[in-house]
Parts: sequence; C-alpha cells; structure tokens
Amino acid sequence: MLRNPFKTYRMSSLYMLTFGSFLVLFLILLMGVSYQVTTAYMSKQVSVYQQELLDEVGKRIDAKMTSVEQVALSITRNEALLSYLKNKQADMYSRKLAQQELGYYLSNIVYSWNDVLSSVHVYMHDPLPSVGLPAAFEEMGDLPQEPWYALVNQSDYAWIGEREVAASDQNKQVISFAQKIYSDTNQFIGVLVLGVKPQAVVDSLLNESNQSRGIKRVLMGNGQQMITNAGFMEEDRSWLQDMLQAYYTKPSDLNGRKVERGERYFVTESGDRNAQWQVIQFTPMKGISEDSSRIALMLGAIGVAAILIAYGFTFLFSRQFMKPIMTLKQGMDRFSVDRLKSEMPRDYTNEFGILFRGYDALTERVTELYAHQELQFIKQKELDVKALQAMINPHFLYNTLDQINWMAIEANQPKISEVLELVGKMFRIGLSNGDTIVTVREELAYIGSYLQIQQIRMEPFKLDVAIEVPPELESYAMPKVLLQPIVENAVMHGFHGRESGAVHIRVVEHKEGIAFVVQDNGNGFQPKQDHWPQHQKTIGGYGIRNVEERIEALFGVPYGIQVASEPGEGAAVTVLIPKRDRTSYYR
Repeated sequence: MLRNPFKTYRMSSLYMLTFGSFLVLFLILLMGVSYQVTTAYMSKQVSVYQQELLDEVGKRIDAKMTSVEQVALSITRNEALLSYLKNKQADMYSRKLAQQELGYYLSNIVYSWNDVLSSVHVYMHDPLPSVGLPAAFEEMGDLPQEPWYALVNQSDYAWIGEREVAASDQNKQVISFAQKIYSDTNQFIGVLVLGVKPQAVVDSLLNESNQSRGIKRVLMGNGQQMITNAGFMEEDRSWLQDMLQAYYTKPSDLNGRKVERGERYFVTESGDRNAQWQVIQFTPMKGISEDSSRIALMLGAIGVAAILIAYGFTFLFSRQFMKPIMTLKQGMDRFSVDRLKSEMPRDYTNEFGILFRGYDALTERVTELYAHQELQFIKQKELDVKALQAMINPHFLYNTLDQINWMAIEANQPKISEVLELVGKMFRIGLSNGDTIVTVREELAYIGSYLQIQQIRMEPFKLDVAIEVPPELESYAMPKVLLQPIVENAVMHGFHGRESGAVHIRVVEHKEGIAFVVQDNGNGFQPKQDHWPQHQKTIGGYGIRNVEERIEALFGVPYGIQVASEPGEGAAVTVLIPKRDRTSYYR
C-alpha cells in the first residue's frame, strides 16, 4: 500500500522537487525572452538613436557658439578699441570721450544680440570708471584673481562655464567667452569677455518636449569643462562636476552608464569626444521602461500563467501541510487554557513527527515547571518579607547614631560627636534611597566625610586633603561608593611610618568621559601586574578589585583603573568612567 508522501518524506525534499523545478523552468523562460527582446530593442533605441540626436544638438550649439566667437573677433579688431587700449589719447578728456563712445558701441552690440548676450567686459590697464551700461571696462590687474583666469592664460580664447556674476541690480548667471586682445604689433593689451545668457544655450540644448519627459542634458566644452546644464537643479551642479570629472578621463566609460540622483538615469554622450562641444544626456529609466511596453506585456502574460499554475499546486500542497499544523495548534490552545494534554498523531516520520514528539516532551516539561513555579512563588513571598525587614534595620541604625551623637554632646565629647555626624552623613549618602547611582557631588561629599574622620582619628598626624572638581561635572551620575576603596588604600597604607601626608583628589574631563585622580605623597610602591603591592591585597586590594570589576561589568573598555607609583614617590590612581546623566545611566 502506497503511503502518503507528506507523512513519509522530508518537507524540504518535497519543496525542492516540486516548486524548485517549476521556478527553474519559469526563470529560464523569463530570462531567455527578456534577454532577446530587450537587447535588440534597447541597443537600437538608446545606443544609436540618442547618439545621433545628441550629435545634431551639438552641431546646433556649435553654430550658435561660433556666432558669438565671430562677434568677439570683430570687437577685438575694432580700431577705436585698439587705440583706446594702447592709451594713445592726448589727455584725460580725450580718454573719457573715447571710453564713452566705446561703451555705447559695445552696449549696442549687446542690445542687438539681446536674445544671446547679456554683457561685455573689457580688461585693460588703467580703465576709467563706467556705470549704467551693459559694457564695462575692468582693471587688468584683477584678472589673476578670477577663477577662470587659468583657462584664458593657457590659450588666446576660451569658453567659461556657467557662473554667477555681479550686476547693477542683482546677481545673474552667465556663460562667458573670453578672448585676448592683441595690437597690430602682436602686443597683448587686454581681454574681452562676452557674457552669454545661459537660456540662449539651454533652448538649443533641450526642448520642451524632452524636458517634459524628464530628460536632462549637460554641455561640455574646453575639453573637459562643464559649460551649462538643462533640467538639473542648482544644488545638483557640484554632484555633476564631480561625477563627470571622475568618468570623463576614461574613454567610453560614461556612455551607457546608469547613475542615480533622486531617480535612476541612463547616460548617453555624443559620439565624438574630440569635438569642441559635446552633449551628455540623462534619460530617466522609467521613460525607457515605458518604451518597452511590449516586453512588459509579454512577460506579464507569462507571469500570470505561471502564477495560476503555482496557485493550483500551492492550494493542493497547503491542505496537506496545514492539517498537522492545525492539529498541533489546537493541542497547544487547549493546553494553554486548561493545562490538558492532547494526544498527537504517531504515524508521522518527517518534520511533523519531530514537532509532535517535541510537543509531547514540552508539555511534560511545562507541567513540571508549573509545579516548580508554585514552590518558588511561596519562597519568594518569604524573601520579600525578609527584605522588607532588612530595609528597616539601616534606618534604625541611622536613628541610633543620631541618639549617640546627642549623648556625646551632652557628655562634652565634641570629637566623638563630630565623628558620629560624619558617619551619619556617610550612612545617609550610602543609603541614597536605595539607588545604586549618585551624583559626582554626592560621591565627593561621601569621600570628604570619610577623610575628615581620618584626620580626626590620626591626630596629631597631619593629613592634608584637597578636592578639586569643576562645577560643570558635579551633576553627572556615577556608581556610588566607587572611590572609597581607593582613598582608603591611600590613607591606610600610603603613610605608614610618616608624620604627615597629603591626599589630592581631582575630577577632570576626559575625551572618553570623567577621570577621578586620587594622588598621595606617601611611601609609594612598585606596581605589579595587578596594580597593588602584596601587603595591601589582604586589606584594601579586594575593595579595589571590586571597583575594577564593577566598572568592567557596567562599561567595559576603555574604562577602568590606572595606577602610577614609584617607591618613596607616592601613588596616583586614575578612575575613568563615562559621562552620563542619571536618567540614561544604564543605556
């Protein structure tokens, strides 16, 4: 008798055999059709058509730019301009009159080319002031300060990319053509700069139809210089310059590339990189996808047919897969509500059988845990009562210290009274309402009280104490009683056999947080691998190691304790913790 395969074989094998085979065939068919259609269509659509179109655009722009160059050439050959630049006028009045006539002449050229030109600037030696006209005369000495001067300095003429220049009423964008002016004796006497309106170039670069489809174009000139762009935002200019500079030096590396700036673009450049003008087009990928509607419809039809077939198989398989899963779910629901165990099927030998056997073992384990939890609950209640009792004892001890203090005052024992007050202060800070963290100010108050007790205890031995803390660090949080073992170590072991000593505690800001430096002028020691001398381990070393372990558990690297000491030179212990507020201390 043939057994049900869903009760015998592994589910992974069934899925790999059925759905795997189907998906492989589907993907092979999809990739084959899409490769054949898209390769032929996109190669013809993008690589050929757009390059030819960009070549035509480049020719139109070349014609317009050539006309501007011819205007510049005619101006540089003007006899009146050459005579004025050579400073042949007899007096200042003659110079003023000559510059005024030249200003009208150059302004008329701007007005007659109003749709293309916006300004004319002539750089010369010792120009006279001129205002109110689109033609202006500038000082030749200012040329090296212009960012485009290097382009003009390398050749007799050059095109300068779109830039912002100052105008009489407001700043405006211009594309400039700069040409050196030579006298009839081939002497360099000035530079002519024609300001071309960017819109005049943009109109030839990109028409409204292309712009409505999201196409953007860039005009390159002077070899590798971006002259202007059409369609891009002003904030995209820096990104364009960096991207083109990175790829333009690599032959045929930009054409056909896909770049992303808000959306994905397909890049096409005009065919001849050696031409004076080159146009680079950025076509939205979504526009190319719309042109490939035939491919989408064909692949969509194949996909729909494949989905329908897969749905039929999935429906049949899901019924077989869901039956044991629902059985397991019903058993789990019943156990979670009534804690009644359901019998699972025993004839499954695949993953479902593993699940059923695991469920049986789990329910048995949970039943045991429920019983154990009831016992733990009873014990926890007992511990809670003991904990509440323990909370009463510290407050009782604090009140008792206060009563003893009054008894010492009545017995005229001021030193004992002072010590009791300091102990009570330390005890109050140590309790800190059950909190495990305190402020830097509270911790230093705790240490200060401890040191005052030691000063009284050690009389007539003189113990000098200094605590320095910047006000801005006092409100930060830290683990309480963190410094006490270190200060105790300095007092109890640093001044053995001496008649005086000093403990200096400094709180400083560190690049990693807050550093506490505890420094004494005691006997010192030679630091071992564990930082502490052998005779201190049995007394203060355990408290120090406890501090190190607390810091390591709370903060990890790079926080901890560093020790610097030399025999007879005292010791300096630095405790480094992070700078944190109380509200977010354990983040």
